[in-house]
Amino acid sequence: MADTNFLQRARCLHPAPEKVHNERFQEENGFFDPKDIVQVKYELLRSCEVEGSDIASASASFGFSRTTYYKVYEAFLHGGIPSLMGRPRGRPQPIKLNEIVLGYLIAEKAKNPKLAASKIVAQVMGRYHVQISERMIQHVWQYYGVSKKS
Repeated sequence: MADTNFLQRARCLHPAPEKVHNERFQEENGFFDPKDIVQVKYELLRSCEVEGSDIASASASFGFSRTTYYKVYEAFLHGGIPSLMGRPRGRPQPIKLNEIVLGYLIAEKAKNPKLAASKIVAQVMGRYHVQISERMIQHVWQYYGVSKKS
């Protein structure tokens, strides 16, 4: 059995190990760990693909839905075992908007209150060479009080 803290740091900690009812994970030998999400997902795929288990019943015994099985299967086909790990939460990298970009966004919205974020995204990206989304622009406008919450 792997250390819970290690599994969490490695993004492999199963959020609900108590839902895993497959007999392999109930054995006392400790090889199969229901807290290891990668191991649980792999065994789910193996039981269906190699042993020919029914997807619905296998998914239930491993604590997943059929929909989750198909998502796991697709991820595994495209990315192998690493795709069975959890992904880091949140934005992959922070958006850093300097004062110039913030000032431009606020001034444009103040000049034209009906301006939609979708109309200004390309301008900002081209002019200031930053990656920004419509939602981020809306957030800036809301935060600085030039737009109501949408």
